[in-house]
Amino acid sequence: MWLCCWIVNPAQAADEDIKALLKALSQQVTQLQSQVERSNSRIEQLEQELQHVRAEQVAAGKAPVSNTVQAAVASPTTVATGGTASALVSDKAKEKPAVTVGDVKGTFKIPGTDTSVGLGGFVKMDTLFNSVSAGRDRLGDQQLAMAQIPVGAAGERGQITFHGKESRLWFKSFTPTTDWGDINTYIEFDFYGDPATYTYTPRLRHAYGSIGHFLAGQTWTTFLNVAALPDTLDVGGSAGAVASLRDPLVRWSEPFNWLDTPMEWQVALEAPRSRLWVDSALETSSSKSTNPNLDAGYYTTPNADRYPDVIARLNLNPDWGNVSLAAVGRQLRYTHGTTGYRQAEWGGGVNVAGRINTFGLDNMRFMAHYGKGDGRYVSTNNTFADAALDQHGAIEMVNAYGGMLSYQHWWDKQWRSNVTYGFAQADYPTYANKVLSYQVQSLHANLLWSPVSQAMFGVEYTYATRELIDGRDGVLQRVQFSAKYSF
Repeated sequence: MWLCCWIVNPAQAADEDIKALLKALSQQVTQLQSQVERSNSRIEQLEQELQHVRAEQVAAGKAPVSNTVQAAVASPTTVATGGTASALVSDKAKEKPAVTVGDVKGTFKIPGTDTSVGLGGFVKMDTLFNSVSAGRDRLGDQQLAMAQIPVGAAGERGQITFHGKESRLWFKSFTPTTDWGDINTYIEFDFYGDPATYTYTPRLRHAYGSIGHFLAGQTWTTFLNVAALPDTLDVGGSAGAVASLRDPLVRWSEPFNWLDTPMEWQVALEAPRSRLWVDSALETSSSKSTNPNLDAGYYTTPNADRYPDVIARLNLNPDWGNVSLAAVGRQLRYTHGTTGYRQAEWGGGVNVAGRINTFGLDNMRFMAHYGKGDGRYVSTNNTFADAALDQHGAIEMVNAYGGMLSYQHWWDKQWRSNVTYGFAQADYPTYANKVLSYQVQSLHANLLWSPVSQAMFGVEYTYATRELIDGRDGVLQRVQFSAKYSF
């Protein structure tokens, strides 16, 4: 009997020890839960204080406090010490707001505002070996200008030009608004302000602003689909492309969807500028005596415009590329300075252009245009006249038409090539001078290398011809080397 009790008592003692241990653990868990509740309550209080400080800063136009404060709020040390987070919030609120990343890639925000601003551009060095020179300090030695290709024996043979005039600098801004849409501005310069080869005069390329769908300022003419322009080193472009004009204009753009295809229509009023060829017989004998060159006729840009050029364009933006259809209507007006004789006629033109994705990164670009009185929009600058004036001062429109086809092939992610052919022609009235440009053609072929996105090196071969009304022609062959560094 004594032995049995001795065996049972140790077991009962062990049970008592276990119960005591469980009771102690339960008390510790209860204490920890209470501690967690107090910590959570403190964290919630600090978060409310942080939100209150942020709200005050937003109302005052300041940047919100940094993530440093958020880290302090979540820190166990902060919880333990009580008011440390509040002190950090107070100190940060007194600091000047830091510059932050803008809402548009490559921009930063102006402190205290919602406006994002950015600047950039590139430095480009061009070396051109020309088979024939366009003449001293003429643009045709620096880029393709079809009207300046020499005909016959004229022009220096084997000419070389170095220049960095295509280097550009741009500024832009972006400001979101609740009721009116985004407000954007853009300004860009290059150094083609003077045709002299080694004179670097800044030239305004773009200067415009937009709010929502409305744009006003100087930028690409609405008649041109920029996405269809060929990728050439020669900034002059192809003979058959629509001229790369930048006009002062006002434009409304309206995006919409049709059959699940993103589309957009645009309507613009653009600055008019007419270029007329004047028959020498229209001038008086006194004018001829002071200017003997009038015997062959001459070009004039009359300052008699009354109406803006009206342009409408429809853009289709499917997954496989971009296609546009554009139309322009314009008035040509001329007042003779001596007789006061006034003439005015309406003309216009259409343009189909686009860029179609083919295989991989490859794509094809094209343009086709026809018009009557729209010579300023055709080919490179001043290739054709818009109209001609006969000996009685009557305006006769010039028919102009042409096209361009370009294919871009990517050898890999760094190397690409482009082959571009262009053709344009103008049909003048029979009395026009026989030395006017009648037909132009160009062929560009290049190899471009971009080891990084901010640098590009390339070589390009250009073959271009200009034919006059009398059948004579001139040929330009050019090899161009370029180095471009973007920032």
